[in-house]
Amino acid sequence: MGSSTYVGASHLAFKKRDRVYPLFTKTDRYNVINTKLGQEIGVIHWRGGWRQYVFQAKPEIDMSRSCMKEVIEFIDQKMKKWKENKQ
Repeated sequence: MGSSTYVGASHLAFKKRDRVYPLFTKTDRYNVINTKLGQEIGVIHWRGGWRQYVFQAKPEIDMSRSCMKEVIEFIDQKMKKWKENKQ
């Protein structure tokens, strides 16, 4: 995953956001995009109090089980990388 955009097997893409002021954070944020419709459906970001990445969906978003699974798998990859870099 050398690119800043990861496209999964379904109609989702995960696009890394630039870190810009005032959101200089230590962790990356990713827009979650429905590639079929070209619309952003939410964002994956670090929730400090929970010490993990979370998915924040936009209102009125319906997702199939397979799309939710894809979001979870993407977050799992990011958490694994975070844990490896932490040690």
